[in-house]
Amino acid sequence: MTKTLKLYAFPTGEGMFNMSPFCCKADILFKIADLEYEHVIPEDFRVFPKAKLPVLDDNGVLVEDSEIIRQHLEHKHGANFNGHLSAKQEAFGHALCRMAEERTRYALLYFRWHDDAGWAQTKGIFFADAPDEVADMVRDQVRETLHLDGFGRHSEAEIKAFLHSDLDALSTVLNEDNWFFGDIPTYIDACIFGLLANFHASPIRTWTHDLVAEFPNLEAYVKRGLERWYPGSLQLLRAA
Repeated sequence: MTKTLKLYAFPTGEGMFNMSPFCCKADILFKIADLEYEHVIPEDFRVFPKAKLPVLDDNGVLVEDSEIIRQHLEHKHGANFNGHLSAKQEAFGHALCRMAEERTRYALLYFRWHDDAGWAQTKGIFFADAPDEVADMVRDQVRETLHLDGFGRHSEAEIKAFLHSDLDALSTVLNEDNWFFGDIPTYIDACIFGLLANFHASPIRTWTHDLVAEFPNLEAYVKRGLERWYPGSLQLLRAA
C-alpha cells in the first residue's frame, strides 16, 4: 500500500491559495513536481519542533520549513524545480527568493497585523471563533516581532516605499516572461507567487492590492498563477 505524503499547513478553502505564503509555496512545489499529498490541519502547530508551518510528514520523517521541503522533494522524490535554469539564473532566483522571504514578506505581516484596517480583516478571518484576548495576544506577539526585527519601527510611508522598490525589482526581472526566467514555472515562482497572491488577491484587502496593480506584468503574473493553480481564487481578484 502506498503511503501518503502529508503536508501540515494552515487551512484554506477548496481551490484557494493558502494565506500563508510559505504554505502556498509548499503546495505549488507539489503541483510542479506532480506529487500528491494529504493536506492536514494541525490542532496546534506549536507541537512541531520548530513551531511553525508548513511541515511535511514523509512516512514518519518530519521535514520543516518550505525551503527544506523543496530540497527534500528534490533529493528523495526526484522533483525537478529548476531544470531549464542556467547557473546564473538559479543564483539570481535564489537572491530574489531571499529578498521576498526575508524582507518583502514583512510588509505582509505589517498590513495584516499592525495596520488597524488590515488587522480588523485578519482578526475576522483567522480568529473568527477565538476569544478577543487570544487574538489580541497573538497580534501583540507579531507586532513585537516586527519591532524587534526593526521593520515595525518604520513609518507606513517608508514601508510602502520598501515594498514598492521590491515589487519594482521583481517586475524588472520578470519583464515579459510568463514565469521567472521563461515559460515553465520553477521553485522561484513557487516562492514569489505565494507572496504576490497574498498581497494582491487575498480576501484581506488593503493598500497592497493597488500597489501590485501598479505593475501590469506582476498583476498579470498573479492572474496567470491563479488560473493555473487556484482557479477558485479568481473570483476574489475579479471582485477587487
